[in-house]
Formats: sequence, C-alpha cells, structure tokens
Amino acid sequence: MNSPRILVIEDEKVLCQNICEIIAHYDFHVISAPSGEEGIKMAVEFLPDIIICDIMLPGKDGFEIFTTIKELPQLFATAFIFLTAKSTRSDVRTGMDMGADDYLTKPFSKEELINSIRARLEKIAKIKHQSNENEWMEATLDRVASLTKAERKVLKKISEGLTTPQIAQKLFVSKKTIENHRVNISRKLNLSGPNSLINFALRLKMQKSDFHFPDDLVSTSH
Repeated sequence: MNSPRILVIEDEKVLCQNICEIIAHYDFHVISAPSGEEGIKMAVEFLPDIIICDIMLPGKDGFEIFTTIKELPQLFATAFIFLTAKSTRSDVRTGMDMGADDYLTKPFSKEELINSIRARLEKIAKIKHQSNENEWMEATLDRVASLTKAERKVLKKISEGLTTPQIAQKLFVSKKTIENHRVNISRKLNLSGPNSLINFALRLKMQKSDFHFPDDLVSTSH
C-alpha cells in the first residue's frame, strides 16, 4: 500500500519543519510549502490525501486556499486540517462551516497532530471502500438483470444459505434443474470456483439488504 501523502502549508519555518518531522516519523509521505500560492501548486502536482494548512499566511490565507482546493476536481476529496493561532469561536467556526475536516489550535501536541491525521485517513478509507462497493453494486445489478426470473429465484435461495437439495425442495423442482440454474447463473455472472456463486450471493445480500429478488429487480436496476 502506498504511504499516505500529506502536504503542510505553513510559513513559520521552525514549526513547519517540526510538523514535517513528526509526520515523517510515522512513515507518512510529507512535503511542505511556505505560502498559499506555492501550496496550491504543490497540491495540484502532489495530489495529497491530507492538507494541513495555517490560516494566517502571506498572500492567500488558509480560507482562500481551502476554497481554491475544493474547486479543483482532482482535489475535491482531499481532507483539510486548519492550523490556527487563534482560539476564538469565530475563527474555528468559519473553517468548519466552509467544510474543513478538522482544526488544530497552536500550540498542539504530537499526539493531537497524529490523531487528527489518523482520523482523517480512516474517514478517507471508509469513503473509498464505500465508493468501491457502490461501483461493484452498480455493475452487479446490471449483471443480475440478465438472469431469468427462475435463475433469480435460485440466486435468492443461495443468498439465504440453502443447499441445492433444499432449493429444489423449496421451488418444487429437481436437483438437476437447480444444478443447471447454478451453472447458468455462474456463467452469466462471470463467476468461477466452487464457492464463488455462494460468496457472490451472500455479498449481494449483505451490501443491499433491501434488495428483493426477483420481483423488484427491474425497477431497482434502472
């Protein structure tokens, strides 16, 4: 797995260096920029997972940087942590109302910094996982839509954990008929391996618990 990429935008040289050293110590890939303008350029090139940005900067301030970053499609999902020397509610509230993920008030501890980074990375991982699952579900529904009504009935019974003899008994058909359906379902869904169809059916049921086959399949997949 690639190391998470973190960009620090901070004009106080010593503070910036300390932050970067702490981040690097935890095996994160970190770079820094001393100004908003340079930070934006590096963000476009570096595509960081997280940007840690001071609010008070020469030229563009942190709020302007945040706005610019979020207008760039390739950086829209980048997590943003504000650094501020102010502890006033208005300063913090402005950043959070804009959509920032977190803020750290100077001075902050090493633990506060790392905990904030880890929390953002966990959130990013969950979002990516959900996105992957959504893509899988979209592709899956298209493939399941190619099944006949009888095949979808069999797939439903498989998702309920029933064996071939049990499905045959439930649907009042022969075991040979169910076996043929299982072969056809696997072929249409591009599945291979002894347990692939079972795993597919269970994953479908788990990912979309409100998915009813076969009756509402057409309306659900279009």
